[in-house]
Amino acid sequence: MCAENGAILVPFGRCAITKCGTLTPKMSDATIWIGRAAAVACLIVGSTSSAVAQADARSSIARGIEALHYFEYEEANEAFREAHRLDASLVTACWGEALTYHQTLWRKEDVQAGRTALALCGPTSAARAAKAATPKERMLLAAADALFGAGDAAARRRNYADAMARLYAQEPDDPDVASFYALALLGTMARGLIGSQDPHEGHNRELAGSATQARVNEILQKVLRVHPAHPGALHYMLHDNDDPEHAPIALPAAQALARLAPDSSHARHMPSHIFVQLGAWQDAEASDAAAFAASDAWVKRKGLPATLRSYHALAWREYELLQLGRYREARATLDEIEPVVEESGQLTLLSDLSTMRARYVVETASWHLLARQSTFGNADELFAIGMSAARTGNSDAAERARGALKDHARDEREGDLRPAIAIMEREVAANIAFAAGRRDEALAILRVAAQDEAALPAPLGLPEPIKPAPELLGELLVDTGRAGEADAFFEAALRRNPKRSLSIAGRARAAAASGRAPGARAHYSELLANLAGADEDSALVREARAVLEQVDTRAPWWVGLFASTGGLMIVGAVVVAIVAGAIVVRRGRKRPPPKKMGPRERAHRRN
Repeated sequence: MCAENGAILVPFGRCAITKCGTLTPKMSDATIWIGRAAAVACLIVGSTSSAVAQADARSSIARGIEALHYFEYEEANEAFREAHRLDASLVTACWGEALTYHQTLWRKEDVQAGRTALALCGPTSAARAAKAATPKERMLLAAADALFGAGDAAARRRNYADAMARLYAQEPDDPDVASFYALALLGTMARGLIGSQDPHEGHNRELAGSATQARVNEILQKVLRVHPAHPGALHYMLHDNDDPEHAPIALPAAQALARLAPDSSHARHMPSHIFVQLGAWQDAEASDAAAFAASDAWVKRKGLPATLRSYHALAWREYELLQLGRYREARATLDEIEPVVEESGQLTLLSDLSTMRARYVVETASWHLLARQSTFGNADELFAIGMSAARTGNSDAAERARGALKDHARDEREGDLRPAIAIMEREVAANIAFAAGRRDEALAILRVAAQDEAALPAPLGLPEPIKPAPELLGELLVDTGRAGEADAFFEAALRRNPKRSLSIAGRARAAAASGRAPGARAHYSELLANLAGADEDSALVREARAVLEQVDTRAPWWVGLFASTGGLMIVGAVVVAIVAGAIVVRRGRKRPPPKKMGPRERAHRRN
């Protein structure tokens, strides 16, 4: 178009070329064509630039959706904001940014930030819907409006799941729609996890065996049949089946995600949830080593403080290393977190460190490390202090720890960890009684504790209580010479925490003490499978190998029959019975019937 001063203006997006000139009869044709050529060039350049921007924006949208599926909310937020900057007409950029402010399974949300992000594409739901290019985009916006609309969190999540159900009915073959719908269903379940209020994990005590679990599995398995590498379907399968009974269903997804996950700490960590439920310790340790390394690389790449590394994955790796008998590496995980806790003073990290200390002491029986400690960061460390004091003969300190645990079991601030703390208090009480010689009392306390633990929801991750009560009961039964009763309790411990090394060792010792050599050898062989890469000086490895290398010099059982009068009488009776039976059989045989004669033979015989 021409401005009043005769300039030729060609606006296109961010491109505007101005060619000044006065359109008079004296202007040469060449000048006019130069102006027109400039205008055409601007149109071409502007069109190309816009197309590139739109392509880049859609690429950012795709990157943001993938990051959402992996729960990498910071990365997703950056991607969607970049998409909106490149192409403000894409309503999915506003939708995606809004979703980064509702972290479904972690129960973290910023409702106002979500509403603000949606408003970038229009002040009202109707205004945003008018900008949607497809019915799918309109329904995604409607679902986000429900999630950040009126009502409490539970009602909004329910409304969001209903809106996603309607979208899924319209787009049943869209893998992203299906996966987000499955996640929305998981978000409707009440949350809680025995032993954890960890903001990095989302688990559901009521999910195992529920109709919601079955429905989510159905949706995600349908996606994976067509899209076997879909990040959302693989990831949410693991969250949906994170319990001992259903973990085998998610094993293929865990194995696939372990192979395919990018440098995303959470995505690399999640397969370990299924591997731990199945006792696949080497796979679990590899996943959590990769997860912590990914978080470390992310922190360094972003220039962020070390406090933002995934110490959750580090804590899991420590436990997995302990199951593998790699105790030196497990101790080194404490060296990773201790200086960060000292420097930052963050209470959440102090709690992580305290639990890691407790697990190391309990799993390795390194009672001397905490036997004289009086300060603690959480109930897990308090339990380890009480156990250490009782095992080293400091009954007064053990009793103080027991009393403190009893108080913590009543403290509402401990949340859903309270039942586990109550069990740990009984375990310390039993150890105090056992050390004082009151063995029957100790066993009675632990029988109740084991029953209470069996009534807890299915474990979701690492053991809570820190020391499974049935395992401790089995160990004390073996120590009191009642090994025959112990196996059932070790078996119960293994049902809740499959292939746990100390429970397997307990079964092996109980079998050996009961004179069941084949059972002892089988259990020690299973233990060595866990400890294939253990520290060379591992006491458990030496114990298992010593039993398996023993040559069974005992004579066969039947040789004993010839070593006593009674045995000889039994042998004689058996021989007589065998001979008599043979005679009866021989006499009972019938002579074969005579051969039937034909007419010629009969005539010859008459003659």
